[in-house]
Amino acid sequence: MDARQPSQTADGAAIMRALHQQLPAEERVLDDPVAALLVDTQSDAFRTRVSLVAQLPETVRLRLTNFVLRSRFVEDCLAQAAQAGIVQYVILGAGLDTFAYRQPSWAQRLRIFEVDHPATQKMKQSRLRDAGIFIPDNVFFTAVDFENTTLDAGLRQAFFDASRPAFFSMLGVSQYLAADALDSTVKFVLSMPKSSEMVLTIVLPDHLLPSDEAALAASYAARFAAIGEPWLTRPAPDEFLAKLRSMGFSQAHHLSPEEANKRYFSGRTDGLKASLQEQMVRAVV
Repeated sequence: MDARQPSQTADGAAIMRALHQQLPAEERVLDDPVAALLVDTQSDAFRTRVSLVAQLPETVRLRLTNFVLRSRFVEDCLAQAAQAGIVQYVILGAGLDTFAYRQPSWAQRLRIFEVDHPATQKMKQSRLRDAGIFIPDNVFFTAVDFENTTLDAGLRQAFFDASRPAFFSMLGVSQYLAADALDSTVKFVLSMPKSSEMVLTIVLPDHLLPSDEAALAASYAARFAAIGEPWLTRPAPDEFLAKLRSMGFSQAHHLSPEEANKRYFSGRTDGLKASLQEQMVRAVV
């Protein structure tokens, strides 16, 4: 990634959430009216993404739900954590995440820290201004260039309280981190007080995917590598959970596609299903 340019993958995720809003309200996995306000439907990025989705085989297209599923699952887990008393929410690689700008009443007691590269945050703040979206008082932009600073230092500058439990999310990020960088991030969460937790996505290795999904993963990986954002780490869920437990997390849970289908896609008539390529993990300190 060019340090002077915002992440192009952040734009792609927002476009996919915006496209999902075209479904009737009762059929949406994630109700996100803000997403459409942060994307330019006349841009090359938007037209390219729509074209790519349209060209996918139907079986793959119906499983291309990870962009909405991951946000929905995180927000469900966050609601539980907030009910249990957690008041700090850290969004790692926040990109164009919109939770803070459509936050429900229960979230207003949270301190929400959006962590991302300075160029990406500058782009997001510009789009928020252009869309006339108010930035709530409980939102703190935490610009972290990991080549020059650490997550710990960045959060401390934003007045994050490391003595209190916190909820961390990291969506669509782990595959771009080298294994040691991912371990370092996870260890930071593990250093937090008991009851802190983290929800993150992982992209599965090709040998655990059906051929059509592996082909999609290969096309994604090639395209992102070409723009300077290569995929570096793709763990198997069982191995990753075992590692989290061995590191010291008290709980580690994998939201399997089967469980996700039961929770979020049962009774649908349009055939939408949980993603196989990108899956969710929840770990509690």
